[in-house]
Amino acid sequence: MSHKPPSSDTTGLELDWGGRSRRQPEPTASAALEPLSEVEVPSGAGKGLPGDPKHMSTEMRLALQGMMETPALRMRQFREGMEIIFGAQTRNRYEVCDDTGRVALYVEEEARGFGAMLRRTFSPFYKARMECMTLGGVVALVVERPWSLFLTKADVLAWDGRLMARIEQRFTLFGRRLDIVTPGGAVIATVKGPALRPWTFRIFQNDVEIAAIRKRWAGFFQESFTAADNFSLDFQAPCTDFRLRQLVLAVAVLVDLLYFEDNSPSSALGPGLDLLDTLMFWKK
Repeated sequence: MSHKPPSSDTTGLELDWGGRSRRQPEPTASAALEPLSEVEVPSGAGKGLPGDPKHMSTEMRLALQGMMETPALRMRQFREGMEIIFGAQTRNRYEVCDDTGRVALYVEEEARGFGAMLRRTFSPFYKARMECMTLGGVVALVVERPWSLFLTKADVLAWDGRLMARIEQRFTLFGRRLDIVTPGGAVIATVKGPALRPWTFRIFQNDVEIAAIRKRWAGFFQESFTAADNFSLDFQAPCTDFRLRQLVLAVAVLVDLLYFEDNSPSSALGPGLDLLDTLMFWKK
């Protein structure tokens, strides 16, 4: 006895298979273009060293590729109407661009609302959590600064929430100094702000300069009535480690919170300080 299925069922199977055959080339070609890591491991959270791009998702690596390779970054702070009209300290927000002007990251303070604005305006010891996000809204880096009475410390968290490093303010009689240290306390790099260059912060690793952060004058109106600061981050040739570049960005965010967050009338001296900083370029 023959068990051959009815011809109608066979036709149905053939048509169904044929439909899948016609759709097959498109996903096959697409999968061949995707990195293996994207197919097998979409997220490497908790793997490797904190902040290592090898364990980031492909989406995040592509979003941060410009930051990994650019010789310079520009960080511009946004200002809001309440800050311009009333002088109130609204939440900090920045735009980070590469040397071509393309936006690489947005940096935003997590605390929102009227209560948070009051704490920023009237309390010198408010704590801040700054989130560095891709254009898609994915958190790539976090800088957490708890309130402090004397010397500031800040934690730098990688995209997966692990502690990457700490930035610790050091006491100096002249100038300014910060140390970037591992979670265990070993010094990774040192940030020096020369006394005669009030808007410049140079970052050294093993006595070799790897990057420089410099505040740019934003204009009389912005400097006098808002806290809208502009910064340039210039990477030297030795600074190729992307984890180190992330720490340089974290230092820039902390430098603004620590040294330039005051809306005092002295900010009107901005052009003079900028000129002094430029004229003293030869100072170490």
